[in-house]
Amino acid sequence: MVRSSTPSPARIVVPPRHDGARLDVFLASATARSRRACRELIAAGEVLRNGELIRVLSRPVVAGDVIEVLRPPGELGEPAGAPAPAPAILFEDAWLIVVDKPAGVLSQPAESSAAGELTIEQQLLLYLAARDGRRPFLRLVHRLDRSTSGAVLFARNSQALPRLAAAWRSGQVDRRYSAVIAGDPDFDALEVEQPIGRDPDHRWRFRVDPGGRPARTSIRVVARHSSRTALVECRLLTGRTHQVRVHLAAVGHPVVGDRLYGAPAHLLAPRPLLHAAGLELPHPKSGRRLRIASPLPADFDPFLAAPVTPPP
Repeated sequence: MVRSSTPSPARIVVPPRHDGARLDVFLASATARSRRACRELIAAGEVLRNGELIRVLSRPVVAGDVIEVLRPPGELGEPAGAPAPAPAILFEDAWLIVVDKPAGVLSQPAESSAAGELTIEQQLLLYLAARDGRRPFLRLVHRLDRSTSGAVLFARNSQALPRLAAAWRSGQVDRRYSAVIAGDPDFDALEVEQPIGRDPDHRWRFRVDPGGRPARTSIRVVARHSSRTALVECRLLTGRTHQVRVHLAAVGHPVVGDRLYGAPAHLLAPRPLLHAAGLELPHPKSGRRLRIASPLPADFDPFLAAPVTPPP
């Protein structure tokens, strides 16, 4: 017996540059069909948005919307285009997702965004939409600087968001960073408790300031290196902007590559070697503690090649 097969519908994920566009205008730009032909498809009930039939020509689309046309993709002449990069997922369930952000990628759109640049939030949105066929609920819980790599946490539903945000504000989330620092510290472990405020002489810089907000960082030396650098683990006991970078610079050991906070230029460190290495947090539904680790990125390797005996 021969079974007839129905071709899979053409699936198109709305990219951020088309956010807010009319449905018919977007379809015409994303396929080889004219705007009139796209209107006819919509009127005929052959277009779905996030799995639901949509007949309103002027309905705006939103970045991450999944538009399906009940025609074979080849018939629409849909351009292949370059798919959005697939983020490295460290943990995922129906409540939260943690991804590994590369250095050089913004957490979310900012003034410094370049034309066409995708943030880690946008990359994840487009990836999940293409994978699941629906625009997902996705909310960023915290940010990392563009130059910082590592674990970034997102809420996956409306119930998870306030619970994760409350856990973050109340200090129930244990955040650990790895950093390569300049020099050979004269301590194996140290807790820095110095307030942090904005530097009035530099728009993007912060500094230790008696009038600033309280800030505490626990620092532990993991390994010392023959290059007179050291790998340290920093645990944030508060959460201030640039806290790890400011506190390490304040004790005389800035992050290697961090010219904003006094580290000399280094050919092997075009960015500050700071990495969000792990999160430990209560699950927003069950309350059980989750431990999520992010491996050190490759640009740390040259500084780890010749370790001296680690501290006891």
